[in-house]
Amino acid sequence: MSTGPRHNPVPSSPDDDGQVLGGRRWTLVLSVIVIVLVVVGGTAAVLINRSAREISAPQPDTASPAAPQPTQSNRADWGLPYLDELGFRVEVPPNPNGIALDQDPGSRPDPSSADYQSAPPAGVMWQKVQNYPLPFSASDGPTAVDGALATGFARTPQGAALAGLQLVNRSQSTFEGAAAVMGTRAVASTPELQTELDRNLANAQRQIAAGNTAPPAKPLFRQEAYRLTYYSSDYAVIEYAGKNVSGNGWTTVPIELLWRGGDWSLKLAEAGKVGNTPTLAGWTQWPGK
Repeated sequence: MSTGPRHNPVPSSPDDDGQVLGGRRWTLVLSVIVIVLVVVGGTAAVLINRSAREISAPQPDTASPAAPQPTQSNRADWGLPYLDELGFRVEVPPNPNGIALDQDPGSRPDPSSADYQSAPPAGVMWQKVQNYPLPFSASDGPTAVDGALATGFARTPQGAALAGLQLVNRSQSTFEGAAAVMGTRAVASTPELQTELDRNLANAQRQIAAGNTAPPAKPLFRQEAYRLTYYSSDYAVIEYAGKNVSGNGWTTVPIELLWRGGDWSLKLAEAGKVGNTPTLAGWTQWPGK
């Protein structure tokens, strides 16, 4: 949620079929692939509430040993750290879009190891990015923050997982982030989705020109874990899991990514199947607790 001044959204142009890019009516094209992450009226809440009712199995203790996490020792221009609702330590960078960490590629998992795809990224620091915690790693990126966009994710399973979470949430946190993701890091899978992408990009640019600082949407839940259902060096399908509202399971959603132009981009496709799981066994839990 933005803490700056708010402006009324700029109405869309007549050829936008009544779409208004702003507030809770925003229908960013990314919602077709991450519908549970985007608040569009009550749709997302209904989906997650339904999944909560469907999960009834007891939940085993799946907590993993705490992994070393970098902390910001030079507090001169950083804010004070805090614990989020999941117990992750979150740093507050001077740049509201985050600050990339120094990279140590040698800390990445061995590609020949059995747990290569399931091992988490190393040296993870959670940073408050536009009022939402996002993971930055010292092993798999991002290597830079350019305006509202994080760039330089590694061509690895861990880099893909980091990129998916960063891209989706940055696209919802500000109109600048939405325009950056839609303009440079989104690939439509059909002509119809390309038309939708172009229309929403134009709307985001109008909101920026009008000085609208309201967030286009907000994430519905914190993503606690992920798993790769498919991975190759140019295409990945990743499921993300976030605690459901009743607290007895996790709502899951798949995201597809493509390696394009030296970085990971979102593949815009028809809505993925929203699922649920009563346990995180077999999932990669984000480091940071």
